[in-house]
Amino acid sequence: MSTPPRQPVPSSRPTPPARLSRKQQRRQELIDTKLFRRISPSRPGGAVVVMAAALALLWLVLGIDALLDHPLLELGIKPRRWDGLAGIVVAWVLHASAAQLAALSIPFAVLGWLMLTSGTRHLVLVTAATTLAGGLVDWLAGPADHVLVGVSPVLLGWLGYLLARALFGRRVVQIAIAVAVTVVFSGLFDALLPRTHQHEFWAGELAAFAVGAGLGALLHRRREPAGASRPPLVRRLARRR
Repeated sequence: MSTPPRQPVPSSRPTPPARLSRKQQRRQELIDTKLFRRISPSRPGGAVVVMAAALALLWLVLGIDALLDHPLLELGIKPRRWDGLAGIVVAWVLHASAAQLAALSIPFAVLGWLMLTSGTRHLVLVTAATTLAGGLVDWLAGPADHVLVGVSPVLLGWLGYLLARALFGRRVVQIAIAVAVTVVFSGLFDALLPRTHQHEFWAGELAAFAVGAGLGALLHRRREPAGASRPPLVRRLARRR
């Protein structure tokens, strides 16, 4: 008596996806590359999207805070109070009024766009360092009866970085950017002068500007080639050897 043929057991392993041809793979790589370039924060188009989203976030936080009668202002920097030390991290997101944020919106968008297109690493480094420096000075030396908030120290840090980058990098594009920024946003320099304001402290903004300028000098200082600093006679003797 013949035995019936065995039925094939269905495999539980998923079937591998069909391989793409070289032409299809190349086309997919081009699509992915173009999409990545468009949304990359360091490219002009991607930087516009990022800064528009960041500015919308600032206005959203201000709107929510205004609707709730400004309870978020208590999260700002309270000089020499332990419960105000944490405000160093979040104070730049908070603003006391629409007038304060409106005056800073255009500089924030433009300077942030310039920082992004110069490199996200430098943006993160300068922003973190200037926020920390300005916040610490605000907490240590600010008026005791004030709550300090606003993105102004970050803007001054970015401004100091861009100016120092042009001074020490000595590239034509960077110098042109620095001149344009100085002319268009010259009003920002008023924040470096001693003044009294309910929610801003000039010394913190000055510290942020100094730290930004210091980072710009450190990151973009031109290194002279070996032997360039020697006197001409020494260079000639070295060549003869």
